[in-house]
Amino acid sequence: MGDVVLTTPLIRALAERFPDAKLHYLTRAVYLPLLEHHPLLTTVHTWPPSAQLQATKWSGILDLQKNLRTLPLRWRLEYERYTSFPKENWRKWGMVRRKHPRPLRHIVERYAEALRPWGIAPEQMGPLEVHIPPAVREKVASELEALPRPWLAVGVGGTYNTKKWPVPYFQALLQGLGWPVVLLGGSAEQTEAKIIAQALSQPVIVTAGRYSLLETAAAIEQASLLLTHDTGTAHLGAAFQTPTLVLWGNTIPEFGMSPWQTASLSIEARHLACRPCSKLGYARCPKHHHDCMRSLTPDLVLARLLSFWQSLPQNSLSARDSTD
Repeated sequence: MGDVVLTTPLIRALAERFPDAKLHYLTRAVYLPLLEHHPLLTTVHTWPPSAQLQATKWSGILDLQKNLRTLPLRWRLEYERYTSFPKENWRKWGMVRRKHPRPLRHIVERYAEALRPWGIAPEQMGPLEVHIPPAVREKVASELEALPRPWLAVGVGGTYNTKKWPVPYFQALLQGLGWPVVLLGGSAEQTEAKIIAQALSQPVIVTAGRYSLLETAAAIEQASLLLTHDTGTAHLGAAFQTPTLVLWGNTIPEFGMSPWQTASLSIEARHLACRPCSKLGYARCPKHHHDCMRSLTPDLVLARLLSFWQSLPQNSLSARDSTD
């Protein structure tokens, strides 16, 4: 999900450079909602590629996945120009092996290298974009408008367990904060979200397993603040300029995946010699202690959250919150 959202600045850059071009996007069906309402896209195709897509002669192909799924497709398509981007997997592998962070350029800027042959500089990339239909936005607003502000959106999910904060930590943090809470996630996070909610005395709404992808995006858009792991939820926050705190576990911000062009704060255990242990993650900690997340105690995160909240410019909060 996050990878798809992070490609969206390229759509606008292409449309501005080539206003008469017809822009098509190929993605997995599960991510179709993130793109199907984008006003600059002619068509959004879903995987596997249709016969019509493969029979079309393309002016250009931009491969922003560059893996064993898309490389064979390149051989089957007819096009005038093919461009891609530097994944930098070798440099990430080096950071994992040597535990010596050497910051990579942000992934949006690396994606944008695919545009350089088209006369578009990576430095020209604008914000992330996710377009929500008014009916979806209004439906979510009607459920969340009763929450006193400020309220916190919490992404409890994560593809890999080593990226996830312990459930008791979420409970302790949210109890200490006292703000109303919206718990986000898919069906896989529904049980965890309900367990967290049961420990809270403040207003809490569990949307995990109940909201669609676009409804989740609409909730993030309306949130005062977003707390999440290093997952696609953080990039949804960036798409709506929602101030975002990211809890980093086995991965590190130096991989170039922090929230793009958005007020954000990275919370991580920089003192640990075992980080990063993977560029993606694991089902369980390789060293069996998970200190990268366990050392981010609720008290520490609460202090960082409140400090971050107080540091945000008042004029950036006025549209979201009438009180602090």
